[in-house]
Amino acid sequence: MRDKFTITIHDVNGVKQYTLKQFVKKFFLYLSSFIILFIVLSLVVIFYLHHEVSELEKKKQELIKKNRQLVLENLELKKSIDKKTAEFQEISAKLENIEEMIGLKPEDKLKIPDRILKLSLTTSQIYFLFKNIPNGSPLKETVITSRFGYRKHPVTGKKDFHPGVDLRAKVGTPIYATANGIVEYAGKKKNYGKLIIIQHNYGFKTLYGHLSKISVRTGDFVKKGDLIGYTGRTGLINGPHLHYEIRYLQRPLNPVNFIRWKKLDYKKIFEKERHVKWESLIRAITRDYQLAVQKQL
Repeated sequence: MRDKFTITIHDVNGVKQYTLKQFVKKFFLYLSSFIILFIVLSLVVIFYLHHEVSELEKKKQELIKKNRQLVLENLELKKSIDKKTAEFQEISAKLENIEEMIGLKPEDKLKIPDRILKLSLTTSQIYFLFKNIPNGSPLKETVITSRFGYRKHPVTGKKDFHPGVDLRAKVGTPIYATANGIVEYAGKKKNYGKLIIIQHNYGFKTLYGHLSKISVRTGDFVKKGDLIGYTGRTGLINGPHLHYEIRYLQRPLNPVNFIRWKKLDYKKIFEKERHVKWESLIRAITRDYQLAVQKQL
């Protein structure tokens, strides 16, 4: 009987006895031990994984914090670089002006090349040139209140590059196109307020900003001297005036050189404005004028 044990069950029908062998008893004992061990090991693994997840979360938060610090440092570095770049450009512009004033610039940079001086135009060709390239003032009376180049912004107080000139004018002063062209844009644009952009021939554009009223629409063809709008004080501005820009292949040019450009001395601008390929442009003007004359014949 050592290898057997008896289970006795009492119920309403009497007493029943069941005899089981010893190995069955051992089986249940081992099974219970295994289940208990499995539960303990599972708890240990769960605790370990929980600990690892916590450590990974801590590392993740540390990486996020470091990344934010790097982003802030990069922003500060970018601001510093932009500031130094602006200062360098401002100093370069000032040095260039000083060199011109005291005559330190090489002669070949100040003189008009002989090959351009030889490109003479007839009176009719000059008129054709002055119809297609911006010249003169967009206002009947021209008083410049802020010039082209680096300056302290009158509203923000920060140093920035002024890509045009400001012309004094009361609200409602008529504005005229300074050359033939097509209206590329007519509407509102951030700091410019109400703005007109005219696309001219040969890579030139003119911009008229801070208007109170626009008299043209995008896509309109305008001729030199046409009324296009009225001055105002819209956009980022400290008082009524006209902001006027001239661009050549998207590069801002000093509008003063073109405002003072005269037919009787049309070659003077070749020396004043060195960023335009005048030799190639004059040849194109001559060719286009001849083609226009031939079409009329």
